[in-house]
Amino acid sequence: MKLNEIKAEHLGGGVVVFRNAIDVNFERFHEIAKEVVYREKSEMYNLTTHPETGEPVYVNKSGYYFDIKNVEEMPMRGSMIHLDSRQEVRELLSFVEKAKYQCLLRYMEMFPISYKNIWWKVKGHIVGYGPGVYLGSHSDTSADYVYGLSHPADQLATRNTVSCIVYINDSVSSIEEMGECDFVGGEHHFDFLQITYSPKKGDILMFPSNFIASHEVKPTIAGLRLSYLGWYAHGTPNKEVSEYVNDPNIEKDAAITSTNVYLPNLRSDFQEYLLSVGHDRNTLPYSITTVGS
Repeated sequence: MKLNEIKAEHLGGGVVVFRNAIDVNFERFHEIAKEVVYREKSEMYNLTTHPETGEPVYVNKSGYYFDIKNVEEMPMRGSMIHLDSRQEVRELLSFVEKAKYQCLLRYMEMFPISYKNIWWKVKGHIVGYGPGVYLGSHSDTSADYVYGLSHPADQLATRNTVSCIVYINDSVSSIEEMGECDFVGGEHHFDFLQITYSPKKGDILMFPSNFIASHEVKPTIAGLRLSYLGWYAHGTPNKEVSEYVNDPNIEKDAAITSTNVYLPNLRSDFQEYLLSVGHDRNTLPYSITTVGS
């Protein structure tokens, strides 16, 4: 596993791609990611017959019935991957998280105020898009809040500030060009910024999580699109809605399997990075890190 030279390409609107940022065994990464999303789908849904209509349907763990077409058109999630006890998986995820962090330091150099908006990370999870699957326009801070109704139970999305995606396989232009791990379609399109990005394995994409960078994933035409999606976030966890963030300095072992983890060394790491690339303590990016700035 290798972290390549970090070269940032700003596509506009705070959308930055770090091309060919990492070099890993992508065939194995693809195999693990595929296994994880299909396993979680099989654990979440079972194919059955609706007791009233007699039609084939999916039933989830809670006993709710879902139309087969609706389930098949949803992206598959591998949200429990950090609980995988296999050493190779833990080493791979640890490397990818460290690579993301190095790209984050460069991203914060480009957009210094973003440093003020990052306290912890929401580790990545696998997302899989099979043929015909897409995701409509949305932002990564959306919450289905309606005044007068109960507050949404999961509000962690409102804390997201920087979204980060690591791509596991390549989007190619035609079925004829497809290799065993490739897919066709599945472009990442930013609606209001008029930016369309075609995924390539080893690329890391970062962008603002708010509505300005609202985006969609175009339908996958063939193959299985796989990526590793996470966020950098801020705000004090709200126990009333079951938000929890692990402190790795206090609960070191738990931080390995926890999804939400504080970044206790972000300030010192960012300062060290800035000095290493030629900034001094008077430049704007460094001054942002001083207390009370």
